[in-house]
Amino acid sequence: MLIQKTFHLWMARQTAKEKLSDLGEYNRFLAGVEEARLDPEGLAHFRCRLPGGFRARLDVAEIPGKNPAQTLFESHEGNMVVTGVVEYFQIKPNLTEVVLTLDYRFRSPIYKAIDYAFSNVDRFLNRQLQLIEAHFNQTPAGFRADRSLRQPINGHRLREEPL
Repeated sequence: MLIQKTFHLWMARQTAKEKLSDLGEYNRFLAGVEEARLDPEGLAHFRCRLPGGFRARLDVAEIPGKNPAQTLFESHEGNMVVTGVVEYFQIKPNLTEVVLTLDYRFRSPIYKAIDYAFSNVDRFLNRQLQLIEAHFNQTPAGFRADRSLRQPINGHRLREEPL
C-alpha cells in the first residue's frame, strides 16, 4: 500500500530534519508509540499500537542517499515490510514542508485485509503527523495555524483554523 502525507514545520529545513531525526521524545508525545529509539548501529526501533489493536514492530534502517534534503529508509524486520522517503522542502526561511512517502505491506494476509477494510495505517499516520506538527510548532493538536494570523495585529488574539 502506498501512502503520501504532507505537513509543515515552522523552522528551517536543516533544523526540521534534525528534530525529526531525534527519536528520544517520540514515545512521550505520540499516541500509540510504545518505543522509539536509535541503537548504536544507527538502526531505529519502533513499537506501535495501531487502531484495532494491531501492534506494529519496525526496525528501520536509513539508506544513504545523495540528496541531503531526503531521508530514505526501509524495514524488513518485524511484522511489516516498509520502504519510504522523507523529503524536506524549504518554503520560506522558517517554513519547511515535509513530505512522507511510505510503501508498506503486512506479512499477515489477515492484517492486510483488516487494514484494507479499515485503513488502520492511514488513520494512525494521520494522527501521528498531527501530533508531530503540533509538538514541533507548539500549537494545539488538531489545529493548523496560518502563520500570518499567529502574529498579534493591533492587539487581536491569535486565530487558528481547524483541520
